[in-house]
Amino acid sequence: MKQFIRITSLVLLLIGLSRFSNSAEKEQGTAETAPRFSSAQLEFFEKSIRPLLAEHCYECHSGQSKRLEGGLRLDARSLLLKGGDSGPAAELKQPHDSLLMQAVRYESYEMPPDTRLKPEQIAALSRWVEMGLPWPDEKTPAASEAARTFDLQQRKQEHWAWQPVKDVKPPTVKHKNWSTHPVDHFILAKLEEKKLHPSAPVDKRTILRRLCFDLTGLPPTPEQIQHYLADSSPNATEKVVDRLLASPRFGERWARHWLDLMRYAESRGHEFDNDAPNAYQYRDYVIRALNADLPYDQFVTEHIAGDLLPQPRLNPESQFDESVLATAFWYLGEWVHSPVDIRKDETDRFDNAIDVMTKSFLGMTVSCARCHDHKFDAISTKDYYALYGYLQSSNYHQVRFESKAHNQKIAKQVEQLDQRQQELLKAKIKPAFSEGIQNFSKYYWEAKALAEKYPAENTAALEAELQQQAVQGTLSPQILKNWVRFLKSNPDHSQLMSLRFMLDSEEDSPLLPPSPFAKNLADKTDQRVIIDYAQSAPEEFISDGFIFGMAPRSRGTLVLDSSSADSHLILQTEGAARRDPLWNDLVDTKSPQLNQKNKLRSYPRAGRTLRTPTFEVRGAVNYRVKGDCWVYACVDSHRLLFGPLHGSTLKKVQASPHGKPVWVTHDLSRYKGHRVHLEFTPIDQSPLEVYQVKQGASLLEPDLTTVSLTGPKVPLALETAFEEFVSGKPDPTSQSIALVNWVLTHPDLFSEPQSPARQDLKAGIDDWQQQRNALKKSIRTASQTAMAIMDGSAENDHVLIRGSHQNTGPIVERRFLEALGGASPGSKAGSGRLELAAAINAPENPLTHRVIVNRIWAHLFGRGIVPSVDNFGVLGERPSHPELLDFLALKFLEEGRSLKQMIKYLVLTQTYQQSSTTTQDVAEVDPDNTLLYRMPLKRLEGEAIRDAVLQISGRLDETRYGPSIPVHLTKFMDGRGKPPVNGPLDGAGRRSIYIQVRRNFLSPMMLAYDTPSPFSTMGRRNVSNVPAQALIMMNDPFVLQQAELWGKRVLTESGLQTTEDRIRWMYESALGRLPTPEELQTAREFIEQQMKTNPSDSDQTRIWSELGHVIFNLKEFIYLF
Repeated sequence: MKQFIRITSLVLLLIGLSRFSNSAEKEQGTAETAPRFSSAQLEFFEKSIRPLLAEHCYECHSGQSKRLEGGLRLDARSLLLKGGDSGPAAELKQPHDSLLMQAVRYESYEMPPDTRLKPEQIAALSRWVEMGLPWPDEKTPAASEAARTFDLQQRKQEHWAWQPVKDVKPPTVKHKNWSTHPVDHFILAKLEEKKLHPSAPVDKRTILRRLCFDLTGLPPTPEQIQHYLADSSPNATEKVVDRLLASPRFGERWARHWLDLMRYAESRGHEFDNDAPNAYQYRDYVIRALNADLPYDQFVTEHIAGDLLPQPRLNPESQFDESVLATAFWYLGEWVHSPVDIRKDETDRFDNAIDVMTKSFLGMTVSCARCHDHKFDAISTKDYYALYGYLQSSNYHQVRFESKAHNQKIAKQVEQLDQRQQELLKAKIKPAFSEGIQNFSKYYWEAKALAEKYPAENTAALEAELQQQAVQGTLSPQILKNWVRFLKSNPDHSQLMSLRFMLDSEEDSPLLPPSPFAKNLADKTDQRVIIDYAQSAPEEFISDGFIFGMAPRSRGTLVLDSSSADSHLILQTEGAARRDPLWNDLVDTKSPQLNQKNKLRSYPRAGRTLRTPTFEVRGAVNYRVKGDCWVYACVDSHRLLFGPLHGSTLKKVQASPHGKPVWVTHDLSRYKGHRVHLEFTPIDQSPLEVYQVKQGASLLEPDLTTVSLTGPKVPLALETAFEEFVSGKPDPTSQSIALVNWVLTHPDLFSEPQSPARQDLKAGIDDWQQQRNALKKSIRTASQTAMAIMDGSAENDHVLIRGSHQNTGPIVERRFLEALGGASPGSKAGSGRLELAAAINAPENPLTHRVIVNRIWAHLFGRGIVPSVDNFGVLGERPSHPELLDFLALKFLEEGRSLKQMIKYLVLTQTYQQSSTTTQDVAEVDPDNTLLYRMPLKRLEGEAIRDAVLQISGRLDETRYGPSIPVHLTKFMDGRGKPPVNGPLDGAGRRSIYIQVRRNFLSPMMLAYDTPSPFSTMGRRNVSNVPAQALIMMNDPFVLQQAELWGKRVLTESGLQTTEDRIRWMYESALGRLPTPEELQTAREFIEQQMKTNPSDSDQTRIWSELGHVIFNLKEFIYLF
């Protein structure tokens, strides 16, 4: 009975206190106009339905049909509803039972007759019918009417959005005393045309609450309210605006708007909702960039090509690379594990990325041209697939962003050091070994004789004979002893066997064993070299990080080998991408993982991976490597390696036990015809050299019958080899390199370690090693990682006929939209994304700056000047104030593209500071408030409501950045991929932007308040008014928990002595105003009644909590007036 009384009291109190409920309901009702199709619904039709109808139905059921079957046409909405011989094709009241749906499900007619539609196509049709058959308002095509020719220039000329931004001046108005602000003149001029007048300005409390929520997403505190009320200066509001824009809370508020465009989520969705590793780093980047008021053109450039900037923007505090973090947006979409059709999956991912990029930055639905030239806009199918090339030429990776910029400088210094030291030491090598080179034959024959004469080691007789050599002074006993020891321990040494064979022969003979791969490549017509690091072009060397240096090691390069205690020199006998042990100590800062089953996350890859150019699989793929490594064949850019399919793309390679290079065959036969690139990652600290990748039917086997390498006697050969090496001959022979390297790896056979020349060489080696060690200490070995894009090899893609990857058309070169100039990359190397960013930012581009100022306007005024904020095309809505839009776009462009300055400029207008109260006479003339005779009533987003609750209760934790707080899982949130960790009910008090967004496990509270599912761009959220919202505020455990905290807080807040003081404080905290006398009396009576009814509640917490709960449930709490 007590519980019933309490609930009844709450309901009655809500009725008594809801003075704003009727106006809110009325405002909500006026938004519900006669049914018409939204731009999103029309876009769905153009992308998913019209191409399907054209491909499968129009041949028999359209005005172009040679013979119309069944009297049914499906090329116009009216004709579809009219139907044919069997009646209407669609029933809007019973969409599931529509004849169209029965036919495609093969329940009555069987359509299409030749082949059944795919399940996802049937689902799309079903969704379309349930939507009410959205269709553009277009003329019904006449029978036998030919398809309209795509005329890009005509379309461009006919539509306003493609026209240059005009330099317009504010119009002249009659009521000049209302405002001197240029924006207000544009608004007032339209009102005066309709003989309307603007609304009165709101009071200071209302404008402060409006500003605080719009700029920071939080309500003003009582202290802030009092400070503003006490400031009577003319620029008091401007000072508030400046303070709010400078607040760290600004970036958190406006980042949420931007993340809606980027379909931000921290999981991949689909079946198991795998983690999107470190996605939160992108969110934090956006917050920092907005707080720093990064110029919008820089913001755009960093998103498109932040990894390619010659001078990336560094974080002012920690000096990490900020620019590269922006590129994560390309990869924030949904990913499928184990796709059956891996190329189809790639086209879907590319489509999503292009859709997000072009809507967000250009306000154009370019993805509608995936299957055919855009039905209405000046966007061709070639335009669409030209953008594919930018993604084909790029690559996903986890970037070591904290150390990237710093370590790149170190890597360049290492490269310069190595080049200097190599040249210095070249001149010291020959003098150091001249003794052994000149007397090679003597040492060899004498040592051979001694080794045969004294089989045992260290005999007295052997020592005596060595001393005799010392007395005679012809040979060094120490060198000779080393030769004897060497011959005894290495009787079958491969290179020595060749030398010995030549010395034993009377004639010139093979200097070295013939190359095991001496067969002519021309004889192997089915083989193709993908990459040969001995002679690769600079753009073919693609490395994630610096462990392979800045370029491959060319043949004959002097290398400092520090694998043993004493560093020594060796030569790179074959050109290869070689791991530099200087970078062996890299460690990754552990990143949070909740649901990570991707095999590619099972070993460290970030900053350690060598990537080949992309190639099409035609046969067996082989690579020649030395060392332990993982090799991943990235097929059609697929990276979510989990499940029963595609496991063969990952291969573990183990080094030869003899330390020799090995050929490895990677079976990719099932991917014949697909695009692939290989990624080599060393295992742990294993040395790794990658020589060559090729594909073909068989390996190049050793051809020991071919003896083409002959040379003079060894001493002369050694002299010649060193001359070639020291002189820097551009292309030294393999024999010369091998001979010099053999000397370097056996230094004690050619000189005494204490000889002056050898000591001089050692000093040079030690100096080189010391300088490398010094640079090594400067390397930042630990780093956080984040998803990012990186350049691959330059690739273009095919036009896919009707959007089908199984029906390829011509290759189209990557470029920008033709209607906007069609700029292509200036260089054939790399992706060309930097040039793409420049084209998007170009001052002459009429879209970019219009789109962003329109977005700002929409967030402040509740509706864009162009209401369809993501679609400036023909299917979008036309601007209500086109001159104002151009005025703002040009001002934004010319004044530094500052988002903060544009926001400040707009909120200081009289238009923004108007009352939201509607009047009947004006509403009849302007029912949708298109002309802005008043400020629109705006409902807060779910995030702002939750954050306000936290602040008011005192629970808000203002900590910024860092890994997201796991989402709280209710008992109804279940299914595959359910996170193993359940987040706290209150999200640890953090703002909503820091709560993890998992595609398959979205917060019920956020969904109730129309937070969009993160699958594509959503620049304008839906604003619904449904019972679930009231139920959330009434019953959600989070709201009840925070109401209880608020009840405790009001009893301990300093300065609140009386019941009236506490009621006033609660109202002011939540609503930004004081209660009316009637509200104060009602609330006081409620408190007194509860105290009498429940005298046992000595601390009064529950009583005040219930009042707080009531205030949370007021309409006024979730609306901005």
